[in-house]
Amino acid sequence: MADGATGRSAPTAVDEGTTWLTEGAWAEPVAELRGVPVFCNSLWPTAAEARSAPVGDVELCYSPVTGYLWNRAFDPELVAYSPAYENSLHHSPRFQDFVGALADRLVARYGLHGRQIVEIGPGEGNFLALLCERGHNWGLGYDAAYDPERFKVATSPRMRIVRDHYPFDRPVDGELVVCQHVLEHLAEPSALVEGVRRSIPDSARTAVYFEVPDATYMVSELAVWDLIYEHVSYFSAPTLELLFRRAGFDVTEVDRAFGDQYLYLEAVPAAGRPGETGPVPTVDTVAVAKLTELVASFGEHLRQLVATWTARLGALVEAGPVAVWGAGSKGVSFLNLVGAGRDVSYVVDVNPNKTGLYIPGTGQIVVAPDELEGREVATVVVMNPLYVGEIRTTLADLGLRPEVVAVSD
Repeated sequence: MADGATGRSAPTAVDEGTTWLTEGAWAEPVAELRGVPVFCNSLWPTAAEARSAPVGDVELCYSPVTGYLWNRAFDPELVAYSPAYENSLHHSPRFQDFVGALADRLVARYGLHGRQIVEIGPGEGNFLALLCERGHNWGLGYDAAYDPERFKVATSPRMRIVRDHYPFDRPVDGELVVCQHVLEHLAEPSALVEGVRRSIPDSARTAVYFEVPDATYMVSELAVWDLIYEHVSYFSAPTLELLFRRAGFDVTEVDRAFGDQYLYLEAVPAAGRPGETGPVPTVDTVAVAKLTELVASFGEHLRQLVATWTARLGALVEAGPVAVWGAGSKGVSFLNLVGAGRDVSYVVDVNPNKTGLYIPGTGQIVVAPDELEGREVATVVVMNPLYVGEIRTTLADLGLRPEVVAVSD
């Protein structure tokens, strides 16, 4: 029977083996995408390989009890992270300003001077290097897909990265544990958070900093291009806080960052384990109720936006060569979901690790900004509005004056 308040089916029992996060899930998905690239951040060496890249389905489901969003159709056997996975944004001056300020804030807040910092999933190690150099700290990273040969923006002799998973079976030796944009890739995110808590001795005051894409931003601002296969889990503030409190942390701060696109949480170990010193933590029901209203209409908004951009991009392509700026998850998702995506002439990215590789699904080659010099470009579609100013400056330096359109416009 349909729930009149939401337009969704009434909650049903979740499948055996799923986590408590999915309690009371709507029976019908919030949104569905069929045949999307399994990896938006793994590019391909040839156009033919890119066009035949593995695909999967997204069935975005929702629990109005916990506020958790996840892809019910996710198949972990399709996903194997390797050194080919590249999602670093550190080549952008705009992003460098953000992470630089964040590193300074964490160093100051936690007195990180001559301390050890542990990072889960550091990628190329750019942020860990900042934390080490700005506080003369020591860094230890764990990343099973680490590639030491990949070009880095920042590095430090005071850090090392182990090509392995974070160890839950022994005490962590660090003043701060950092984890940026890993949790959303996990079908069982509670296992990681609980594992980190187990690794911190009860007597320690090791702090944790976790950062994920903000689900509230995605559904409220219709950032539909952030809905990708490799992101299994999507968190809003009340859900992320509940996840950590149930794992045995005292949450000290939850807030948005980077134009409200990111959600971060800081916490320290609680005095007792969950349920030992009081009731099991519960979610902020008022905040989840507001999120539920947004989620209920997200699927229809997604369909409308894709249809709108299908018509708009088709018209832009007819008017002249179009460049999509951003060969990350947003750009790959946009090119594959929107009609005329295959007709885009250029896909541009400032990350040199992507230059010369091909977009999964549509098959365009990725070019560096300076490769546009001397070419005809009528329109540049910017995948992230935060970079519009930076991109306009780059285009002017190249002597180009195309129309610049943010995908959010």
